[in-house]
Amino acid sequence: MDLRYLRSFVAVAEELSFGRAAKRLHLSQPPLSRQIMALEAELGVRLLERGRFRRVTLTDAGKSFLTDARLALATATAARGRAQDAARDARRQLKLGNIAKLSTRVLPPLLRAFREQSPDVEVAMLEMNRPQQLTALSEGRIHAGIFPDLGAPLDCHFYSMPLYSCPMVAVLPTDHPLAKEVKDSMRVNRLAGQTLLIASPETAPGYIERLNDLCATANFVPAVTHPVEGTANILSMVAAGFGVAILPEVVTTSFVHTCQIRVLRAPVPPFRLKLLWSRDARSQMLRDFLTVAKQWANGAAAGNEPRIVRG
Repeated sequence: MDLRYLRSFVAVAEELSFGRAAKRLHLSQPPLSRQIMALEAELGVRLLERGRFRRVTLTDAGKSFLTDARLALATATAARGRAQDAARDARRQLKLGNIAKLSTRVLPPLLRAFREQSPDVEVAMLEMNRPQQLTALSEGRIHAGIFPDLGAPLDCHFYSMPLYSCPMVAVLPTDHPLAKEVKDSMRVNRLAGQTLLIASPETAPGYIERLNDLCATANFVPAVTHPVEGTANILSMVAAGFGVAILPEVVTTSFVHTCQIRVLRAPVPPFRLKLLWSRDARSQMLRDFLTVAKQWANGAAAGNEPRIVRG
């Protein structure tokens, strides 16, 4: 049985719409419909009914088959992941998904510690945003991902651990009145009435969700927001006086001489990075890396240079 047919059926069954399912699968509707018809012909039963206004419902056979189809797809994905884990272990290559600008304080010491532990392992870093990492983990293309914690619950197919945290900060032009008035830290409500430069959803997936969570926690509503593509462009526009920004402190270090940075006080939550991996992963390299990462993160949280214990 073709796994493509199972994926198509599950998508239609979950969306209850051929249009939405086709968009989810990056297909047009005609080939999707043909796949469903081919699956029904192979099974000899009708799985879906199309009603008025293109409304889709599951038949009794479809409801029963949906459970088995999901299980078959999960089993196939896990099998593929284990095979790819084994192949990567044979080459001794650890693949990590990462957002480089967010992990500049994490990766050098963490990878140095792992290299001391496993000097024969090659490490490949792949630049991926959060959704891309989740997909790559599901498909077994990377061992683990380093991604921003947006506070949303994770899919049950993944494990995670905290790696690093830093404060959220207000970024101000050097001649801004608040930069002259506030010296160390400030409440986010002091930015009321300012034009807030924000990362565009296309270039920074998850930023808007994080900002919305911050604003809800602090009961703060920006007066005007202006999307900008790329963190470096946001910081450049702040330096030029086009507005202010709210960003993780870790991404602002290269602009400390052209902007003024002020830590945002509680209740603004800190920015956090997490390490994410699949529950189905069986790679010994990954287990070794997780051991090092846990020791490093515990030491970093305690403010100490972590001491790696070799097995």
